[in-house]
Amino acid sequence: MVNRWIGIAALGLMLSVNAALFVRDILPGWLAADPPGSRALQLSPGDVINVQLGIFDGEGRRIGYCWTTSARSSELITVRSRTFLHSLDLPRGVTLPALRIDTALSYHGQTSLDELRVHVYGLGVPVRLEGEFIPPGDFPCEWQVDTRRGSFVLPAAATRAIGDVIRPFESLTGLQVGQSWRVELLNPLAGIVPGWGSGNMLTGTRLVRVTEMDQIRRRGTVVDAFVLEAENLRAWVTRDGRIIRQEVELPLFGTLTLADEPYDEETRRRVLQQMLEQ
Repeated sequence: MVNRWIGIAALGLMLSVNAALFVRDILPGWLAADPPGSRALQLSPGDVINVQLGIFDGEGRRIGYCWTTSARSSELITVRSRTFLHSLDLPRGVTLPALRIDTALSYHGQTSLDELRVHVYGLGVPVRLEGEFIPPGDFPCEWQVDTRRGSFVLPAAATRAIGDVIRPFESLTGLQVGQSWRVELLNPLAGIVPGWGSGNMLTGTRLVRVTEMDQIRRRGTVVDAFVLEAENLRAWVTRDGRIIRQEVELPLFGTLTLADEPYDEETRRRVLQQMLEQ
């Protein structure tokens, strides 16, 4: 009799553990919904949003900046990001020169991505990714890394949530704990940094989950934030949609942290000038 109850208890424990793993790891993928909104896509004509992020390595040392300007004129919405990375000595004897990564997204209406442009400067060779929406739903892209060229087609649904492996998110509004969706991540340094892919700049889809509310310090003040989790990344998002911290795990780099900072136009101009002089 005792052995029977032990067996029943063990079976119940196993089922409860499996159920918990199912709810945590599998169910969100089945229930993945449309991606949340973006502050950029909610702009009124004439509105502009400027955002500055500091980029830091695992030791807390600054290794770069990212500036993003979102603007709307009549029906056209543009989101332009400029990421600077300082020259870095990476493991395995890899030295990365100072880089500038320019990304431009253009939207017509509130959700449809019309154009995508990514250009990398500082390597001495052309590195680019360009795509444009073609009705009814295709989004063909062409890429070039030095003399290598290629193309791929993004599904229309994938363009509703798109980012890059260094800066996965731009802004996210209307979040709720338990929400999940898929985001398409691009890799502007694929084929350049060892272990970063073969060169077509497409890394694939990540499942993002809003796991909890947390408190995090921002510019000396503690604020409530949603916690987002996906493979090799975490992010903290305020209730109004501002991304105040992102942590991404990357080959050779380790963990990079992107932290929200006050927008400083003078610093942006100075860093750009330094990049142009190199």
